[in-house]
This record gives sequence, C-alpha cells and structure tokens, in this order.
Amino acid sequence: MGKILSIDSPLWAILNKLTDTIVLSLLFIVTSIPIVTMGSSLCALYYMMFRIADNTEGHVVRGYFKAFKENFKKSTPVWLLCLFTGLVLAGDIFICVKVQVPMAGFILAAAGVLTILYMMLVLYLFPLLAKCTGDIRQLAFMAFMMSIKEWWRTLFMLFITFIMFAVGVFVTAPFLIVAPGVIALSHVYIFRTIFAKYGMKEEERTCQSSL
Repeated sequence: MGKILSIDSPLWAILNKLTDTIVLSLLFIVTSIPIVTMGSSLCALYYMMFRIADNTEGHVVRGYFKAFKENFKKSTPVWLLCLFTGLVLAGDIFICVKVQVPMAGFILAAAGVLTILYMMLVLYLFPLLAKCTGDIRQLAFMAFMMSIKEWWRTLFMLFITFIMFAVGVFVTAPFLIVAPGVIALSHVYIFRTIFAKYGMKEEERTCQSSL
C-alpha cells in the first residue's frame, strides 16, 4: 500500500498528469476567450502537452504562459487565417443546405471535401507551430503532407476530438472544461509517433523532416 501511494509510484504519476491536464484545460479556455488569442492558446497547450508526454513539464502554469507569449506573434496571423477560412467554408455549407439551386449538391460536396482537408491541416498545424521554429509556409506544407500520408491516424485523431466534444455536449457538460486538455494529450502521443517517423527528433526545434 505504501508503494502505491509513494510519490514515485505510477499512480502518483497518473494523478499528476491528470491534474496538469485539468489545469492546462482551464488555462486554454480562459486565454481563448478573446477568440483572437486562440492560436497562441493552442500552441501553448500543445507545447505543454508535449512536455507532459516527455515527463519534462516542470511548472505547468509558468510554462504555459511562457509558450503563449513566445508563440503569440507567429501563431495569431495563422489562427486568424484559419478562422476566416473555416467561417467561409461553414457559410458555404449553410447556404447550400438552405438554398435549393441546381448546383447546390455539387457545391455542398466540394465544400465538404475542402472542409475535411481544412480540418486535417489545422489538426497538425498548431502542434507543429508549438514544437518547431521556422518558416510558416514550410510548417503548413509539412502539416498538410503529414495529414495526408498519415490519413488513418489523422482520421482517428479527428474522431477522438468529435467524441470528446460529443460527450461534453450530449452526456455531461462539465466534461467540456477538461476536454481540450484530454484531446490535446491524446493527440500528442500520436503526434510523437508521426514526428519520429519523419525524422523529427524530440530535442530538435527546427523540425527538418524527411517528407
């Protein structure tokens, strides 16, 4: 019993990760309220989740705000572009559903395909921004190519995301408070495998991949 409750026990490590995940989820929600800051919040969340997965997290609150500040300048324009693109795609789909015109079905199908590709790109983009320094266009290219090449892992991560939010919306609303952290941490363990596959070492920040 003493070993189970020891500070070095696996149970204690799991509880620490759970606590850190809850704290980071709350920080993400609070710092995302202005909307325009959500890009920096995503980068900071993923940055800390990578550190948690590597057992190098340190002080999570201080680390989160440090990553938030460091990523604000580069991530904000990217986020605003992603937000605008997402709103345009959502608007196209809404109009096609509401308006009965001969080309509506074709446009809806095209918008649906583009929306899936868009979600796949965004899924990888902010973790790469959090992990890497370098040219934004290169990182966007890497994000898109990885999302396509690792399509089954990509779809699985999107499935995880939808299921987590569905649990919060349809089962228990309080789960939405911890959902961002749980989603990001589950994604990070998959991203670590993908990034390693393409030659992106954990200790590197330049992220020269073998794509």
